[in-house]
Amino acid sequence: MEKKSVLSRPLVMIILAFFCQGLWGIVFPVIKKGYELFSISGPGSTLLFAAIRFMVAGVLLLAVDTVVEKRFPVLKRKEYGSVLFLGSIQTGLAYALQYIAMIRAASINCSILNGTGVIFSTIFAHLLFPDDRLTLKKAVGAIVGFMGVLVCFLWGGKGESFTFFGEGLELISIITFVFGSNISRLITKDIKPVVASGYNLLIGGFELFVLGLILGGRIGWGGFYGLLCLVFLSLTSSLCLYLWTALIKENTVSRIAVFQCVNPITGAIAASLLLGENVFQPKYMVSVVLVTLGIVIITSRPKSTL
Repeated sequence: MEKKSVLSRPLVMIILAFFCQGLWGIVFPVIKKGYELFSISGPGSTLLFAAIRFMVAGVLLLAVDTVVEKRFPVLKRKEYGSVLFLGSIQTGLAYALQYIAMIRAASINCSILNGTGVIFSTIFAHLLFPDDRLTLKKAVGAIVGFMGVLVCFLWGGKGESFTFFGEGLELISIITFVFGSNISRLITKDIKPVVASGYNLLIGGFELFVLGLILGGRIGWGGFYGLLCLVFLSLTSSLCLYLWTALIKENTVSRIAVFQCVNPITGAIAASLLLGENVFQPKYMVSVVLVTLGIVIITSRPKSTL
């Protein structure tokens, strides 16, 4: 009888899933705090800040795989194009849009929008994969989740908290990232997830670095706390992605995906603590509840199927 991995044990799975999604939710406020510490305002400097995070994260993932396998992960010639495409879309383009959006968008708004990623993922999966069609339950979850977004931005009938170059770019970034995630299932079947992710982050980070320099970006010294921000963001991209990939490998996707509901909640709490954003307004509280409920509806399944 095949021995089950420790990662499939319920308690271990729950702790690690909460850990990953909890940290990912905190990312938006930390990015905004990093902008303050490094005095970042223009697109070029913003992209350089993102580039450092992702290049370091990519190197860390590849280093971990090198230690585990006792050899550096070298891609086959036929895999170059797939990894280059994935890195350009999922890291380069998606995070270029996100980091520029974060200059103007409130972090709580980005956290709420980020919770809709599972909704877009469901839609793309329906279009790309015959075995993952949209069901009535998923459609209901998507509607509930989008109601949460509408509550956030249309509360009071003004919609004044939504701007194209802020929340609009963030929404496009989420759609781009989710599209890349779905495409990755098709183009990296024969590449280890950790290796594909490491090259993904490294390639996308390098592209962001070059673009940031072209746009005249500069980054000064952000002090000790600025360094902590970069370390946290890099570790979040590498460690959490590594753990999440391992969890998905040892558990069903539906069993893990439900923990994405933690993301907008921790993001709201961190926005309040780190940035002093007033996240306890009724519209934000209702919005977080609806987006979280939508995620749970989409990803939950009867216990017998887990």
